[in-house]
Amino acid sequence: MEPAKKNKPAPVMIIGVAAIVLAIISYFIILAFFPDLFDRLPTGASQPVPAN
Repeated sequence: MEPAKKNKPAPVMIIGVAAIVLAIISYFIILAFFPDLFDRLPTGASQPVPAN
């Protein structure tokens, strides 16, 4: 009997998920040291559209 092949994710998928997790963790670490760093980013507040 042959051993059953295990269904493992591709290395690219593992690296991608690890990069996303690392980005989220580093965001919170940066936010802990510089709390006012991201205050100047645009929040996407709605603005009136000029009429033509």
